[in-house]
Amino acid sequence: MFTQDNNDDVLLTIDELCQRLFISQTTAYRLLQSGEITAFKLGTWKIPARSVREYIKKRCGQQIK
Repeated sequence: MFTQDNNDDVLLTIDELCQRLFISQTTAYRLLQSGEITAFKLGTWKIPARSVREYIKKRCGQQIK
């Protein structure tokens, strides 16, 4: 289920990222490793919800042009 996170402190897991963007884990790891979505690794990947929102905004802007 998609909910908007207004709290910039919310951290997502790889599985949550996949659910939000409807992508495979392979694609998720590619986005993280390429830096397209900003995240950090502390044991496992931690993905700020803010980074996902920024990625979506960027992608939407590219499609409109």
